[in-house]
Amino acid sequence: MVGVGRYDHINQNCNPALQMGRLRLGNIVSYFNFMLETLRQTIKKFRLVTPNTLVVVGVSGGADSLALLHMLSQLAPRMSFRIHAATLNHQLRGEESDGDVEFVRGICREWGIELTVGAADVTSLARDKQMGIEAAARFARYDFLAQVASKVEADTVAVAHHADDQAETVLMHLLRGAGVGGASGMMLKSTVPMHPDLTLIRPLLSVTRREIEDYCEQVGLKPRYDSTNSDTTILRNQIRLDVLPYLETVSAEVRSALVRFAEIAAVEDDFIHQKLVELVQSDAVKRLDGSIKMKRIVFRSVHPAIQRRLLVWVCEELEGKDSISAQLILEGVEIAINGQQGAIALLGGKLQLRVDYTFVVIERIGAKLIVADLPLVDAGYERIIDAPSDTDIGAYRLIVEQEAFPEGGLGARLAIAEGATIVLRTRQDGDTFAPPGMKGHRQKISRWMVNVKVPQQIRDQIPLIVVNGEVAAFFVNGQWIISESFAVWNTSRRVIYFQFLQNL
Repeated sequence: MVGVGRYDHINQNCNPALQMGRLRLGNIVSYFNFMLETLRQTIKKFRLVTPNTLVVVGVSGGADSLALLHMLSQLAPRMSFRIHAATLNHQLRGEESDGDVEFVRGICREWGIELTVGAADVTSLARDKQMGIEAAARFARYDFLAQVASKVEADTVAVAHHADDQAETVLMHLLRGAGVGGASGMMLKSTVPMHPDLTLIRPLLSVTRREIEDYCEQVGLKPRYDSTNSDTTILRNQIRLDVLPYLETVSAEVRSALVRFAEIAAVEDDFIHQKLVELVQSDAVKRLDGSIKMKRIVFRSVHPAIQRRLLVWVCEELEGKDSISAQLILEGVEIAINGQQGAIALLGGKLQLRVDYTFVVIERIGAKLIVADLPLVDAGYERIIDAPSDTDIGAYRLIVEQEAFPEGGLGARLAIAEGATIVLRTRQDGDTFAPPGMKGHRQKISRWMVNVKVPQQIRDQIPLIVVNGEVAAFFVNGQWIISESFAVWNTSRRVIYFQFLQNL
């Protein structure tokens, strides 16, 4: 997929400034020193690089990465760190891509910087992973940089994102419906995507594109130009070339406003994250094999921002970021707070949220049920049930009340019309019900039992509560599964209480 090429071992004692030619005195030298000092202060203030660190610098040959490489090469001896350049051929622009690699190779040779060259078939990667070209290129780039860091034993990777990139990123995320996390944009210091053991730094995040281009011009750098930057079918390019220039006709400070907004959002996002960590590390949240559950009483008590963030975190832990939908998260929170026992909400990907008596459980759809002691009957069992009544079914009794649950046991509240016929029986061919959280969508009982892996040998022995011929509820795996058609919160009909108690 992504190949790490050979090293170009270059004499690191060369003076990069001399290799670029003599700098003119006056304003040029002042601007050169100003930019270096700005970068030095950023690195120092935010502790982006510590002494004796080896930093892998991603370089494409464009103005941004070329300026970053040059400035870091100037600061490295002064701040006691080392740099190693890395460039990836994405194989998207034919000879132009090859030319970029040769350009970077030549620059590193002139400046005395070691370089690793790699190549990735981004088109095939996009097809195999079913993602867009831009996303695939980003995936390949970070994977390559991580490989280089591992090979040269570096723990820090530097990329050349700048303030204009930040403004574009924030606007792009907002257009896609991002929350506070997305609105915070990129961070000066974070982890390399998909490689949490590596530090990712963006030292130019407070520097504008214009300042970078001026720097290149004044110190004599001649960067490469990527022709795909003019392709407005790519969302980021459309935002940069069309949307932001239009917004600047409304407010000339729109870019700086977006950057400022990102900084504010980042601080608030960090606060929410700290609260989330406290909750996740408490005994209210438990990790199981393939699922995570949290105490429902605690979930209901925390702020809605934490509720939403907690569900997002669980989905990321179990399935990854690609499965997360803001709308499904909101629906999941609603079911977790107000759903009856057994209520289910789909969370995207292969995940579902399920409500039981004590916990909110997030698990993979079709997760194997652990069969607890169940009130089972013989296949073909059928009996009319009165309300109230006390019906003996072997090791258990079914208690039906019109006012409240009796003490102990596990109960269900059903909304049942006056005069309805209530039958306790086993499943029959064609039985269907409306699974909780599925907005009225009906499913065959037989299919549901297969999907949630109810053992085949007991499927014909599970008693169903059937009202006027329609399956209303049944008890399995220690919980009641209640059809949405009979959920109390979904109707104004009378409430009947059902409960299985073990015979002593």
